Amino acid sequence: MDLSVTVPMGTGSVTFKNPVMTAAGTFGNIVEYLGAFDITRLGGVVANSFLPWQGEPNRCRRFAHTESGYLSAFGINNMTLERFIAEVLPRLPAEEVPVFVNIKAPTRAQLVGMIRACVESGRIAGVEVNGNFPYAGRDEPSYWDNPDNNADMFRALSDAAEGKVLLWSKAATSAKMIIEDFVSASERGGADGTVLFNAIPGARIDIERRAFVCGSTGFGGYSGSGVKPFALWRCVQASRVARRAVIASGGITTAEDVVEFIMAGAHLVQIGAASMSRPDYFPRLLDDLHATLERLGVRSLDEIRGCARVEAAPEA
Repeated sequence: MDLSVTVPMGTGSVTFKNPVMTAAGTFGNIVEYLGAFDITRLGGVVANSFLPWQGEPNRCRRFAHTESGYLSAFGINNMTLERFIAEVLPRLPAEEVPVFVNIKAPTRAQLVGMIRACVESGRIAGVEVNGNFPYAGRDEPSYWDNPDNNADMFRALSDAAEGKVLLWSKAATSAKMIIEDFVSASERGGADGTVLFNAIPGARIDIERRAFVCGSTGFGGYSGSGVKPFALWRCVQASRVARRAVIASGGITTAEDVVEFIMAGAHLVQIGAASMSRPDYFPRLLDDLHATLERLGVRSLDEIRGCARVEAAPEA
């Protein structure tokens, strides 16, 4: 059985050993998991988000379980990209598993500089540009609000990537965003693919204490299996217009979920909330995925990508 996935990069391509990746914000800086399981079994790994400056976690309650998932409000809680490249990246098996970083910055120039640093490192396979943190200044709209701004920004970022690292846009989960427009605009600018889902705003109240359970404002980002139907719909919509890689995420928990998203058109999947359930989650999932595809008689993921069809209602 061939679980490999080939996706475009500039004028060439990159092949992943399987479609399963970690998701930014749920896998630490990767190094924390080296003793938990063999991370080289994964298709790819994604570190926490990086800003041009180092931050500290919020002092509020930063994490809380809720229905079918969890709320998180960690704030700017990671080291800088520069420090990650200098101190953490040398410890990672980057030659055996593609290492990705998720970046965000207030200005386009800072994003360009961060991508150039990734290229210069020689060991980072790809970069996600986080749509939850727009580059725009006070007098400009967020780049993802406007397809022309989005395409223009990715032209600059694509030039910086030089076809040497995968360049993916990561869509914000906003009611104002039309995912088809975001995917098309990013690709026009030179993005090699789009990560389709981010955490959505959420809240929970402890009725005994009459208080919110997470976040300095009472709100956080919700992730969990409850968002899967919406995330799957988004994958279908994006796949209809995408000409480059579609990287699905949102509520993926089981091997059957992975297969669903591939049948909806995804090339790769990123898993976050479910992976926090137990340290050996990913190796168990990969074993289950192999068994599930074998049961379905699938020899290659290319056979089933985008294969889902609408069935006519039975005749009365």
